[in-house]
Formats: sequence, structure tokens, C-alpha cells
Amino acid sequence: MTEATIRIPGNIDIKKVSDEIVYKAFAIAIEKKRKEIQKELRRVDSKIKRFEKKYKMSFDEYETSMGESFQHHNDWMDWSFLMENRNQLVEEIQNFETH
Repeated sequence: MTEATIRIPGNIDIKKVSDEIVYKAFAIAIEKKRKEIQKELRRVDSKIKRFEKKYKMSFDEYETSMGESFQHHNDWMDWSFLMENRNQLVEEIQNFETH
């Protein structure tokens, strides 16, 4: 779990700020971040699908049968990066669901 610090202007009496308001503010911020990650995941998935369509195979299949050309290696690097990025985004989304 991560600890957060909130800076509150001096003119606000912190004793009057209820836990519910703070909870709602965090809930809104967390939901916004989750939606940003989901949007990025959709973008990455779209790029992955372009490679799958181009080569008519999954990344794993491509990795074992790719050609030797510069373009094949360049596509492999880009596709590999996207797959790693996708895995990280999925992990981040799962972290939201487990906490």
C-alpha cells in the first residue's frame, strides 16, 4: 500500500473536513487513473491487433517464425515492446481490482 500526503490550504480547518470527503476525493482520483490505464490498454491492444493482422498470427507464433529482414526485426522489437507494455498495464489494472 502507498502512503499519500495531502497539502491543505491554511484557511481550511482540517478538523471540519470529514473522512467521507477525503474518501470520495481519493475514490475519484483512483477511478480517473484506472480509466486512463484502461484507455492506454485499448490503444496498445489496437496496435497489437495491427501486427496480428499484418502477419496473420499471434506474437508468440511470429517470434518463432519471423524472417531475417531488417523490417521483421524492427517489427519484432516494436511488437515485443507493445506486449510488455500490455502486460504491465494489465498488472496495474489488476492492482486496482485487488485493493
